[in-house]
Amino acid sequence: MESAQPLPKHMIQADKRLSHSLLWEIQRRYFLQAGISAWQEDVVPHQISCNPFMARAYADVVFGYLRDCAAAGLLDRKRPLYIIELGAGSGRLTYHFLHHFYERFLESPFAGLPVKFILTDFVPAILEFWQNHPQLRPWVEEDLLDFALFDVAQMAPLTLLHSGKTLTPDQVSNPLILLANYFFDSIPQDSFVIEEGELQENLLTLYSSQPEPDLNDPTIWERLVLAYEPLPLQTPYEVDAYNQILAGYEAELPDTVLSFPKVGLDCIRFWEQFGRVLLLTADRGYALFESLAAQDDPLPNLHGSFSMMVNYHAISEYVWLQDGEVCQAPHYQDNMQVLAYLIGEIPKGGLETFKAFDTAVVNGGPDDFFAIKQVVEQHSETMTLPQLLSFLRWSGYDADVFRDCYEALVKQTAAADAVWHADVAAVVEKVREQYLPLHTEDEFEAQLMSFLQTLDTD
Repeated sequence: MESAQPLPKHMIQADKRLSHSLLWEIQRRYFLQAGISAWQEDVVPHQISCNPFMARAYADVVFGYLRDCAAAGLLDRKRPLYIIELGAGSGRLTYHFLHHFYERFLESPFAGLPVKFILTDFVPAILEFWQNHPQLRPWVEEDLLDFALFDVAQMAPLTLLHSGKTLTPDQVSNPLILLANYFFDSIPQDSFVIEEGELQENLLTLYSSQPEPDLNDPTIWERLVLAYEPLPLQTPYEVDAYNQILAGYEAELPDTVLSFPKVGLDCIRFWEQFGRVLLLTADRGYALFESLAAQDDPLPNLHGSFSMMVNYHAISEYVWLQDGEVCQAPHYQDNMQVLAYLIGEIPKGGLETFKAFDTAVVNGGPDDFFAIKQVVEQHSETMTLPQLLSFLRWSGYDADVFRDCYEALVKQTAAADAVWHADVAAVVEKVREQYLPLHTEDEFEAQLMSFLQTLDTD
């Protein structure tokens, strides 16, 4: 990647804004070529952002938002409520969300409201995988789940594959709810430098040790070297709000390097057309102003594809400039930033939304859960059976947590009185219900069934 050593002799691309770099074309080709295998082979990380705990927290915030909308008289109970996941990849976040949201929804005051969940991605093969998945099919047959292509390179209204409907602002009466986890870190962004109080563009040149005629070559990352150079700012953005945010950084920040989520903001502007939007998002990045200081040139975090840290502070500034509201933790989130944005008309000032966010995210939310999960992974062998079961319940019956605790759970169950077996079986069944396998030869469900057969639940 970036190097202080002599640069390789082959220049692949010179002096481009980061968002115009070939890096993103390489990224795009990777996903188009890999399809769902990027997640099947566990190349693209997703457990931290697509787990049941995250889905449950999001469900809590959505219910808070719906309470605000209902109190403001903004729900049309004859028209669908659309809950859309952008860049859904594995599909596991929405699958967990379905389980944590829909049963509660049917018992809530909103039960008569038609609801439709939509998985989106820009890779046609991924949509085909979802369509053919036996555990997603019942939701489709109940007219609760649909699929659509969505591409930030060519943003256009969603056309749903099963219903055939196209979602345009004039056809959507209810507020939109968007889920966007590990989304903004994987789409084009720009880089700027503040040097001696002056904002400059941070232009990127790509080098390689050899010519690179094939951008599909998976080994290309082993040869690429990134070289950034700050140059005087030439062309401002066409959107005044973007320039206003950058001007604020120039005036207030010490010397630093800034990422700027230009395409992410373009995406938000696209969805703004629908009038009222709740955007729930989680990613690696910076949400607090003080986190923007003393940063270095942005480098790709490689995992088959790549990701870059997201400047959530800039997204928040944009939302505030549009008279929206931002829900975020006041403290530093170490593993990932989790935020909610209320865009367009804010029902009842977002009172219930803010309350739900504080409960589900700020005070013991997904970032905190992941921190504790890392500790449990290291010490599960020392935990008692009640402790293991408690953690599995708290996780939302997370299959990844179950795998981490499996040996300890088997050992503790074998040593326990049979009176515990019914509780163990109940937890295992819930884990099984929550699990979405990504390939037909997945052996996890067989492992669960084998374990269940050892339990005395009579």
